[in-house]
Amino acid sequence: MTAFNSNTDLFIKRRMMAYLRDEGFNFYESATLLKLDQSERDALANEWSEN
Repeated sequence: MTAFNSNTDLFIKRRMMAYLRDEGFNFYESATLLKLDQSERDALANEWSEN
């Protein structure tokens, strides 16, 4: 995987997490729906708690 693909993938997952949060889903439900692995959950958990 190239850096471009991983950055694009992370951007899309961040936007989807923000959308799901706005729709009323909690972090666990959102991470499960997006099938995030543990490293992705760790990276996005900080952003979730800040908003």
